[in-house]
Amino acid sequence: MHALLGASDAIDGFLARVARVFGWLFIALVAVICWDVLTRKLGFQIPGFGSTPIQELEWHLHGMLFMFWLGYAYIRNFHVRIDVFTANKTPRQQAKLEVFGLIVFAIPYCLVATWFAYLFAQTSFLQNESSDAPNGLPYRWIVKACLFLGLILLDAAVASVLFRKLVQLFGPPDLAARAARPVAAL
Repeated sequence: MHALLGASDAIDGFLARVARVFGWLFIALVAVICWDVLTRKLGFQIPGFGSTPIQELEWHLHGMLFMFWLGYAYIRNFHVRIDVFTANKTPRQQAKLEVFGLIVFAIPYCLVATWFAYLFAQTSFLQNESSDAPNGLPYRWIVKACLFLGLILLDAAVASVLFRKLVQLFGPPDLAARAARPVAAL
């Protein structure tokens, strides 16, 4: 049980560091959006930085932010939950329900999604895919690879939560209490 909790702590620490580093993309995204708005309203363009590549860069950055923060959001319990099933349950019953959901839904989904995201990025890389727009961004495989990497991080988060819930359910009281505590913030 110590090993499971230690592995969970290590995964959580790694996900927090990734989230901290990629959180800086938010500033880049805000700058790109401001640039897009200013160039549209003021009517000037720099060659190569027209509306199309800037808008594509916006959704690339937004996608990267989402994917690199998804795993961290899950371990911090910031994801959407349907409380109808857990509202009147004890913490132990909630943990059992979480383990069931992880094993039956999350793990199979993550494995399939990660595999197909890998194939998606690989195909894009091998074809040297770029935007369909004539003046769009090249190297579309980068954002598709971020989808794959983000799902790897989500896989790690699912494993971490599963480890914590197993310790909470089957570990000695001191470790179970520690496993039940919320994960600390960045």
